[in-house]
Amino acid sequence: MKKILLLLTAAALLSSCEIPGFGEKSSTTSAEISKSKNNKIVFKNNKIVLSSNYELVSVEEFKNRLNALPKDSKFRGIALDQLQEIEAKETEFEVFADKNNVANHVFVYATNFIVFDDYLAAKYVAKLNNELKDESNKQEVRYKRIHGRYFFTNEAKVVKLKYVKAHKKERRFQTEYTVASKTGGMALLVSNVNGVDFEENLKRFLN
Repeated sequence: MKKILLLLTAAALLSSCEIPGFGEKSSTTSAEISKSKNNKIVFKNNKIVLSSNYELVSVEEFKNRLNALPKDSKFRGIALDQLQEIEAKETEFEVFADKNNVANHVFVYATNFIVFDDYLAAKYVAKLNNELKDESNKQEVRYKRIHGRYFFTNEAKVVKLKYVKAHKKERRFQTEYTVASKTGGMALLVSNVNGVDFEENLKRFLN
């Protein structure tokens, strides 16, 4: 059975919880993220600037770079699975990759509008954490939650879950964000070998 990617799609993850406010139609259109370029994610009236070693890449280029990783790398396969799951969502998405190491990359895509408060954010993070544990067991990798957070900027409410997955001597830090604003929603999945998660970048530019 096709593995389910848990990329901060709260509407899908919480649909069984009967929580009001989740899954409302997003006003995001296919043009909202398409203005991104180089290391800059452009969303609505907001801009998130990644570090200068990142660049916007096509899906084919990303796949080609992944193919350069060792074929026995567990995380090479996981990254391809994650990309496939995002493509299946049939929503606007983009891929940013580290010029020097494709294992460091960011997926960003539009989501449905999500209503968050402290209670719903905590419930969402707990559910996502449990789902990721199950997913990790199926992937035969070790999983450890690092932290979950809920924070505000002038323009958005952001839910964050950071964790690490490991297999043999390999490990991959991943951070999932749901960004909710008055004009729509956006999700990010940050994968990094050193734990870089770009939280400060979100706080700095989502203002």
